[in-house]
Amino acid sequence: MNDGKEGNLVSGQRTGNSLYSIAFGGLILTTVYTAVLASQLMSTKKKVDYLYYHAKFNKK
Repeated sequence: MNDGKEGNLVSGQRTGNSLYSIAFGGLILTTVYTAVLASQLMSTKKKVDYLYYHAKFNKK
């Protein structure tokens, strides 16, 4: 039955190797994408806070 060509799914040899690679790559891309979005969100929040407080406390 097992002639040694199928590989072992637990160790990720042959059969499952590409699946594990895709899953790991997806995890890395999702992490990077989330970090970029969080950075942009914080940048936007700082700009909005600045504009809000600048307009609120500098009324003449």
